[in-house]
Amino acid sequence: MSTPAPRSHRRPRVPAHRAAAPREPIDWAKVGRRSVRRRARGMTHPEAAAALEDAELQQHMVRDHEDLAGDERGPAEVAEWTRIVQLLADTGGVYDPDTDAVVQDELAADAERERDRQLEDEQRLQEEKAEAARRVALAPDVLRHALLRTLARTGLLDGLSEDERAAVNRLPETDPAAALAFNALLARAHETGTGLRPGAAS
Repeated sequence: MSTPAPRSHRRPRVPAHRAAAPREPIDWAKVGRRSVRRRARGMTHPEAAAALEDAELQQHMVRDHEDLAGDERGPAEVAEWTRIVQLLADTGGVYDPDTDAVVQDELAADAERERDRQLEDEQRLQEEKAEAARRVALAPDVLRHALLRTLARTGLLDGLSEDERAAVNRLPETDPAAALAFNALLARAHETGTGLRPGAAS
């Protein structure tokens, strides 16, 4: 009569429900280590050693399964239990991940990576906003209106010939970048000239 296989204490992997797909693949080794740390909290050395034996047995039972051949979580759990058992052998007491230097270093590194990702996302958002603003600024109707407004402010609009008015109307369509640059130069020249006039505010 065969002996029934011991029941695994590993929790089944239930996929988390997320609003959007993760930006990077799941690190199953990290998931395994965190699971071990949660279960090990408050354990003494003998209790952690027993949990290590259970994890090693579980890993031995599944190692020949083809569908688990590339599993990273199982070996990572065994390795983490081994580390915790050795830690408790050195320090005594009960395991507390809050005082585990390895755990705290990993958490600090994760927090730093998250800050870097947030900065990258913020920079990307600013670049997208700037590009959107640039596209709006280069829209022919917007450029045409800006040119006419600048020409009116300089007092040149009323003196334009029909050909010059036609050129002003065409430029935003034919060369938006040139129209934007011309408008900026015209406005700057007007402001400089105004500042040089007698009686202008210093």
